Amino acid sequence: MRISTSESWSNALNNLMSAQTRQQTANDQVATQKVATDLGGYGRTSEIIASYQSSLSRTNAYLDVTQTVADRLNSQDLAITTTSDAVSSAKDSIMSSLANGTGTTLMLDMQGSFSAALSGLNYRHNGQYLFNGGNDNAAPVSITSMSQLAGVTSSDDVFTNGTVKKSSQIDAGTTIQTGMLASELGSKLMSLYKEVQDYNDDPTTGPFGDQLTDAQKDFLTTKSQEFGKLYDDMLQQGALNGTMQKRVENTQTSLQGQADSLSQLVDKRTSVDMAEAYSNLQQAQVAVQASAQVLANLNSTSLLNLLK
Repeated sequence: MRISTSESWSNALNNLMSAQTRQQTANDQVATQKVATDLGGYGRTSEIIASYQSSLSRTNAYLDVTQTVADRLNSQDLAITTTSDAVSSAKDSIMSSLANGTGTTLMLDMQGSFSAALSGLNYRHNGQYLFNGGNDNAAPVSITSMSQLAGVTSSDDVFTNGTVKKSSQIDAGTTIQTGMLASELGSKLMSLYKEVQDYNDDPTTGPFGDQLTDAQKDFLTTKSQEFGKLYDDMLQQGALNGTMQKRVENTQTSLQGQADSLSQLVDKRTSVDMAEAYSNLQQAQVAVQASAQVLANLNSTSLLNLLK
C-alpha cells in the first residue's frame, strides 16, 4: 500500500481554506445584505452598477444644493415679510396721526417701524447677511436709527451691500438667481423715512406737534399714499420669492424621485437574497467543520500507527 501523507495534507488544507473563503463571503453577505463589498465582486455588472451609483451621487448632490437654496429662500421670505410689515406699520402710524389730528407720537412710532425695517433688510441666514450682495464685512444698511438719515445727502448712502446676487445650479440644466440686494429692496423705503425725518427736523415745516397744520396734513397724506404703494411693491417681491420657492420645491420633488429610482436600481443589482445567503453560510460552516476534522484526523495519523 502506498501512502502519500504530503498530498493528503495539501488537499485537506486547500479544502479548509476554500471552505473558510466561502464562509467569509457568506458572512459578509449576511452582514451587509450585499452581494459583494466592492465593485470587483460584481463581475460584468460592475460597470452598470458604477454608472447608477455615479448618477445617484450627482442627484444627491443636487438635492443638497436645493435644500440649501430652499432654506435661504425661507429666510428671505421671513425677511421680506418683516420689511413689508414695517412699511405697513409706517403707513398705519401716519394714518393714525392724520385721523387724530396730532403728531405727538408720530416720530416715535415711525422709529419703531424703521427698526423693524432694518431687521428685515439686515436679516442674517446662517450667520451671513441675506441681502449683502457679496459684501460679507458689514450690514447692508449702515445706520441704526431713523434720525441718522438726516445726516446723509442721499438715502442711498446708507447702503453698503455689494452687487453680486446669489445664483445656484439646482439640477443638471437649471441655474436660478435667488439673491436680492438690500439697496434694491429698501432704496425707496429709506427715501421715504428720510423725507419724513427731514420734514420733521426742518424748523419751517416741523416738528409734528399736538396739532397738525394743514401743510403737515397734506405732506403726511402724500407720504401715507407712497408708503401704501411701497407696501404693494414689497408684496410683489414676496410673491417673486414665493415663485422661486415653488420652483425649488418642484425640483426637489423631481430629484427625490430620480434618487429613489436610482437607489432601487442599485439595490436590485447589489442586494443579496438573504434566504440564500443564510443557507450558503450554514453550508460553508459545515464545510469548514468537516475540513477541519479531516485535518485533525490526519494530524493524529502517522505512518508508524499504520504499520502497527
